[in-house]
Amino acid sequence: MYLNKKTNNFDLLRLALAITVAIVHAETLTQLEVFATFSQFLNSKTAVDSFFIISGFLIFMSFDSNSRIADYGIKRARRIIPGYSAVIIICAVFMFFISTEKVSDYFNIEFIKYIFFNLLTLNFIHHSLPGVFNENPIHDINGALWTIKIEVMFYFSVPFIVYAFSKSNKALILISIYILSVFYSALMFWLSSHYEMEIFVKLERQLPGQMTFFISGAFLYYYFDSFYKNYLPILITSLSILLTHKYIININFLYPAALAVMVIYFATIFKHLGNFGKLGDLSFGVYIWHFPIIQIFISYDFFSNIILGTLSLTLSIFLISYLSWHLIEKRFLLTSSHYVTSEKE
Repeated sequence: MYLNKKTNNFDLLRLALAITVAIVHAETLTQLEVFATFSQFLNSKTAVDSFFIISGFLIFMSFDSNSRIADYGIKRARRIIPGYSAVIIICAVFMFFISTEKVSDYFNIEFIKYIFFNLLTLNFIHHSLPGVFNENPIHDINGALWTIKIEVMFYFSVPFIVYAFSKSNKALILISIYILSVFYSALMFWLSSHYEMEIFVKLERQLPGQMTFFISGAFLYYYFDSFYKNYLPILITSLSILLTHKYIININFLYPAALAVMVIYFATIFKHLGNFGKLGDLSFGVYIWHFPIIQIFISYDFFSNIILGTLSLTLSIFLISYLSWHLIEKRFLLTSSHYVTSEKE
């Protein structure tokens, strides 16, 4: 494999994608022009799709580098559970000081249900807390966490997919999963337009529909050598598909594969832009913490001074992400983890 595991742009790309999602959510939640100016050039859906592509590439690589499924599972759990659990529990407890409810009306069954369902990544079942953000346009505590359950399901799917490789042709398995996922999304969109029910749009955003992105990343991992040798014509073709998809006609069935080519090219073949891992893996922290921080700023009207509010928000998100990494996430990782060794280079 031509991939250099040390001089790639995965850390930078993930941080850029997390910041993109944060900016778009800032515009959605605040409706302020200062964020709208930036968000009109950004697309949070594309950012999330790109996250799933990167996961497909790196998670299959992680699985292949572990001799036992248990080791693979432990590494995945160490990476995602501590930070995710912390943002759920810390927000649930400290949001009491923002809530308009008294102690007995806050720390009740609704409080327990919020922690329980969110720890299970079932955020859609219980996404608010008593008396918190009731005056905000959106009452959700953390609307960015819906992707975590999909990410976890991706993790669970990998051993089964790799096992299927031993029973059939690898490329055939990957392409078949991609096609089935495309058909699932198409069916959900058709049902949504035919019956005018939003539930089908929400179902399309779940695992079967998002599998095209994960599998596209996986495909480029397994056939990276061929991609590397022929990346220029593949890159030009993919760019043409994306431009056609955006400006001329929807090509939904090719969009995930084309986007994957662009993402993995930038991460692996494009010029190395520096070791951003030295600062720690702030991308996950930015992603899981930005939403409640923005909501707090709105609740306390910190944007009455746009410049000061925006600067304070930016500083707060990065500071809390930095603390989340160094005080929580990093402490649960193995010393051999890429994220730990990157800081020493």
